[in-house]
Amino acid sequence: MLAKIEGKINQLSKFEPAYFYFFLALNLIPVLIFRYFPTVDGPAHLYNANLIVELLGNPESILHNFYAFNKGINPNWTGHFFLCLFLAVFPAYIAEKLILLIYLIGLPLGLRHLFKTLDIRNMYMVYMIFPFTYSYLFFFGFYNFNLALVFFIFGISFWIKYWDKITLKRCIILFTFSSLICLSHIFVFAVFLLSIFILNCEKILFGKGNPLALVIKNLGLQIICLSLGIVLLLSFIFFSANTLSSYTYIQQGLILQFILDSMPVKGINYGKAGNFAKWVTYVFAALITYILVAKIIGRKKYVVKNYPWLIITLCTLIMAFFMPDGTGIAGFITTRLILLFFIFLLIWIASQEVKIWMKIVCFGIINYISVSLIIHNVSSIAKESRIAAEIHEVSEKIEDNSVVLPVIFSNDFLHVHISNYLGTDKPVIILENYEALLHYFPLKWNDEKTPELFQDPAWYGSACAPKEFLTHQGKIIDYVFVLNDPGSTVDSNCKNEVDVILNESFQKVYEGKYGLQLYKKL
Repeated sequence: MLAKIEGKINQLSKFEPAYFYFFLALNLIPVLIFRYFPTVDGPAHLYNANLIVELLGNPESILHNFYAFNKGINPNWTGHFFLCLFLAVFPAYIAEKLILLIYLIGLPLGLRHLFKTLDIRNMYMVYMIFPFTYSYLFFFGFYNFNLALVFFIFGISFWIKYWDKITLKRCIILFTFSSLICLSHIFVFAVFLLSIFILNCEKILFGKGNPLALVIKNLGLQIICLSLGIVLLLSFIFFSANTLSSYTYIQQGLILQFILDSMPVKGINYGKAGNFAKWVTYVFAALITYILVAKIIGRKKYVVKNYPWLIITLCTLIMAFFMPDGTGIAGFITTRLILLFFIFLLIWIASQEVKIWMKIVCFGIINYISVSLIIHNVSSIAKESRIAAEIHEVSEKIEDNSVVLPVIFSNDFLHVHISNYLGTDKPVIILENYEALLHYFPLKWNDEKTPELFQDPAWYGSACAPKEFLTHQGKIIDYVFVLNDPGSTVDSNCKNEVDVILNESFQKVYEGKYGLQLYKKL
């Protein structure tokens, strides 16, 4: 009976590639169905990319009085580079979609390519990546980190395929991949180096007896290929050493709970997404249990494969428990490591032999989880997308080169930088620009011409900060944009004081849905 079922499954497997691409397209619906797809940092990245285009394209722009380029080449630049290219051709909402689609398409395709490179035939497991595409980190708008993941998967696949066949052309390609990873996200590049080190050890110690001269030659070429990334990594560590002072850690019990809950799958609106995330945990737990039991019972008959990826997985897990979550200049390190842990675990599990009935059950559950999450993400982002679209409408009432102060009375984490949509299609100075305070993004506040208050990060996240801005720097502010979330718990006294200042010194020129208002200086 099982033999007949397995035969039919093998016959259907020829249609699997077509089904994969259908599912890949289905997974894009949450991004494609709406005009905007707001994330936490996404609007800020889009706004700063537009600033770069304006600064480079117009040397006489007033924006030069407010912004300047950071010196040197830093990580976190690749996403801005792509966005600048897109903005030169397309409107902002299209550029936003394109940067998201690179990740949503690139990660599953890259993993599928890696499976083929590793000769993994359990293609049912590649679908396990879909619940992780709309991850917690995705909704935070970490464009550069997400791009680095895509380059990581393709880069490691290329390295595995040509480890002992490196030519000049392939060396250039590997150099490009490693440089793109580092320019996208320095932390992912560090994990890339660790992975290559572990895989090199396996090749050298347990390879097919390659001559020593060939091994030395390959290692030398690899160092050359990784050279730019290594230099950037070391320089970043050296120049950032003074700022690595405020280490923060997450309790290990909570980290364990994050893993057991498959936290990266949750995305936003944890209540509903958490239920689907638990099913992801059940699938991983069932497969790991199956492998362990099969090894204990089968002993020599059941061969556990791909030990290097198991080691990479365990190293990532250990780092997640013992590395700080924040370093003063970087955060969410634990969450990033947990996502990498699940991706690496997926690769290792997919390498193992599993009975056909187990594949069918897991494949069915994975499809159910993925479709449910797609529906969930569509409903979760709908309102925020409409808010973003209305903010763009508000921007049309703002004159070019104006100074805009955003006042956000909201506790929704997706609203933190959503005001930056005001400047994604036109040259304006938005005073809420956290990127300009950090040295590892392309732009900074112009130290010579910008008031000191602009460079003080203390006002970020403070409910009373807009009052201070309006009191001390009101003379240079042309517009005030207000987002009033009805469910906000912002200090009412501060809100009332801001309203008084606005009514005295500004004229309301727009009031729309979702508590959006625009005031113009009298």
